[in-house]
Amino acid sequence: MKRALLLGFILAAGHVQAQLNQLFGDVFNQILITELQLSPGAHANHFVEAAELANSELTPALNSLISSQVSSFPSTSTSVGVTFDFSSGQPVKVTESQGPIFGEIADPLGKGKFSIGMNHSVLTLDRLRGIDTRDMRFTFTHVDVTGDHTLGESANESDTIDVFMNLDLDASITALNANYGLTDSMDVGISVPFISVTVDGTAVAQVNSFTFANLGTANHNFNNDPTQPQLSTQIPYSGDANGIGDMSLHMKYAFIRGGNWDLAMLFDVRLPTGDEEDYLGTGDTSIRFAEILSRRFGDFRPHVNVAYEWRSADLDSDELEFALGFDQKVTSSVTIAGEIFGSFDVDDSETISLFPGSVRIVDHVGDGRVERNVDRSNVPERQNDDVIDAAFGFRYAPKDSVSIYANILVPLNDGGLRSNVTPTIGFSAQF
Repeated sequence: MKRALLLGFILAAGHVQAQLNQLFGDVFNQILITELQLSPGAHANHFVEAAELANSELTPALNSLISSQVSSFPSTSTSVGVTFDFSSGQPVKVTESQGPIFGEIADPLGKGKFSIGMNHSVLTLDRLRGIDTRDMRFTFTHVDVTGDHTLGESANESDTIDVFMNLDLDASITALNANYGLTDSMDVGISVPFISVTVDGTAVAQVNSFTFANLGTANHNFNNDPTQPQLSTQIPYSGDANGIGDMSLHMKYAFIRGGNWDLAMLFDVRLPTGDEEDYLGTGDTSIRFAEILSRRFGDFRPHVNVAYEWRSADLDSDELEFALGFDQKVTSSVTIAGEIFGSFDVDDSETISLFPGSVRIVDHVGDGRVERNVDRSNVPERQNDDVIDAAFGFRYAPKDSVSIYANILVPLNDGGLRSNVTPTIGFSAQF
C-alpha cells in the first residue's frame, strides 16, 4: 500500500506544470546538453558551459523583462465621470467632460463619493527592441578547450549553435478599481489586477558546423552520426499562468483648485502580490510619486503628469515618467481622449542585457587564418529601455454616474518589450 501511494504521489508530481520562469532554461538545457548527448565522445559536453551561461545570464534577463512589462502596464485613470468643483466653497457638479482614460486630472471625487470600475487590456508582446519575438536569435559558442583564451585553435572551437526562439507571448489584464473621497481634496483607492499569461513557441537550433564543412565530420550534431549529421533540431515549449498581479494602493491630494491650473499629487504603491515565477508580478515593491496639472477650457481639458517611480526589483531601473493629454466633450454623452506618455530609465546599470557583444573566433582554414566576430544575439544592445506610447480612445456616458470606455495604445519607439497595438475596454460608476 505504501509503495502504491508513493508511486501515485510521484506520478501526480510529474504532472505539475513547471513555472513559467523555468521554460527558457529548460529549452537551452535540452538543446545544449540533452540533445547534444547524441554526439559521439566528449564533444557533447563542449556546450555545457554555454548552457550554464544561458541559465545565469540570458534566462533571468528574459524572465525579468517579461514580468516587469506585464506588471507595470499603465493603470487607467483614477478620475471617472462626474467630478466636483469646490473653488466656491460648495461642491458644484462638473460634467463638461468624462475625463481621460490613462492620464490623471487634478479633480477629486468629493468627500464621501465612491467609484468602482473594471478594465480589460490585451497584450500581444510581439516585439523586443524592434525585433519580432519570433525572430529572436541567440548564438552559443564552444568551450575554450585549448585554454589559450582564443576560440579556433581547435577546429571544434569554431562550431557555434544558433537558437531561434519563435516566441509567442500573450497577456491579458483585467483590473478591478475602487476609489473613495476621504475629504473634498483627498481620494484613496485600490486596483487589483487579474493577469493571464501564455508563452508558446518552438525553438529551432542550428549547428554551424565548421568541422563538417572543413573536415567532413560534424563533431557536434543531434543524431549521433558525424558523417551524415542532423545539424538542426526543434524544441517545442509552452506554458500559461493565471492569478492576481501586483496590487496598487494610491492616494491623490488636490492642492490648488479653481486657479489657472489645478494641481494635485498622486502617491501610488504597487505591492508584490503577483507570483514572480509565473510572470504575474516583479516580486518587489514599487513606489510612484506624480504631480498632476489640469485645466478646463470649456469642454476641452488638457493635463500634464510628471512622475518618478522607485522600483526595487533586480534588473528593473527606477523611471522618470510623463503624460501629456486631453479629454474633449463632443456630445452630451461622448468624450474623446488622447495622450502621449513615456518612461525613461534612470539607472543604466539596471538595463537588461540579452547576450550582448560578440565573440572573436580565429578559424584555421588550410594554412591560413580567418578571423570573425560572432554576435551573440540579434537583439539590439541598449543602455536603456525608454518607451514612448500614444493612446486614443473615447468614453460614453449613458448617464452622469456611469462611463463606458475603449482605448487603443500604440508604441512610438521600439524600446523594451512591446505590443504593436494594445486595446483596452472598461467601465466605471460613481456613487
